Amino acid sequence: MKRKKFITQKTAPYIFCAPFICSFFVFLLYPMLNMIYTSFFKLEGVSKYTFSGLDNYRRLITDTHINAAVFTSLGFTVGIIIVNIVLALLLAVLLNNKLTPLKNIFRSAIYIPALTSIVVAGIFFRLFFAGNSGTPLNALMQLIGLEPKEWLYDTKVTGIVTLVFTSTWRWLGTNVLYFLSALQTISPELYDAAHVDGASAWQRFRHITVPGIKPILIFVVTILTYGGLRMFGESYVLWPNSKTPGDIGLTIVLYIYRTAFGHFDMGYASAMSVVLFVCLMALNFVYIKTMGIGKKEGTK
Repeated sequence: MKRKKFITQKTAPYIFCAPFICSFFVFLLYPMLNMIYTSFFKLEGVSKYTFSGLDNYRRLITDTHINAAVFTSLGFTVGIIIVNIVLALLLAVLLNNKLTPLKNIFRSAIYIPALTSIVVAGIFFRLFFAGNSGTPLNALMQLIGLEPKEWLYDTKVTGIVTLVFTSTWRWLGTNVLYFLSALQTISPELYDAAHVDGASAWQRFRHITVPGIKPILIFVVTILTYGGLRMFGESYVLWPNSKTPGDIGLTIVLYIYRTAFGHFDMGYASAMSVVLFVCLMALNFVYIKTMGIGKKEGTK
């Protein structure tokens, strides 16, 4: 008597998809639905929840801390996009140039910071940006005749600068590789033809390079925006225990964390998370429409 095979051509897809589907429901869908549900309640005591309707969402309008967190997150996002796009594209063009020496070594070396633990990087940059005059950055400022600064605790702008600097160090290598892969898809013959026609280096970059890497450029801007709005690790390690005097360095996700696990106000933290989730989904929708993902060929 032949035993029936458990994995057949019909059952195989379901069996292989089952781990992902189970993980999706347990680790993503259920927490997300629970977050939305909790946002309509107020926690009283240890485990008593009282229905509060839209009160948690109304608090967002008058909360000065969330305004500061949004300012920091948006400032950081704009800064990280500008700095990363400019530096990553410049380095990618240099590494794509045949005349650049040791470019294979630089390609590998530039990605190393992305593999570094955020805790290690945070401790290093916390010391780097420390306020005393003996730190590397302030020593350099004194060398050129400038006054040393308390970079981490001076103003909200200096807080954003430290976050942009720290994150750029970690994220730059990945974005360089994205742009480098896009540049390598552009035919060298296009540059040769443009050079023969008398096009300058800037004209070749503007009319050949930029259109050729446009999809990757949009992708990089999108993931940098995602990363900027939901950035947590850098702000947490630069300002230990989420203590940010004057809300310097306070990002949206850091404020959500502090509200949930510092003040145990799960309802309000959930409301902020829902609003952030909706914003990120809207961003994702814009990206899909911009890239034309899911659109059939020939359709407008």
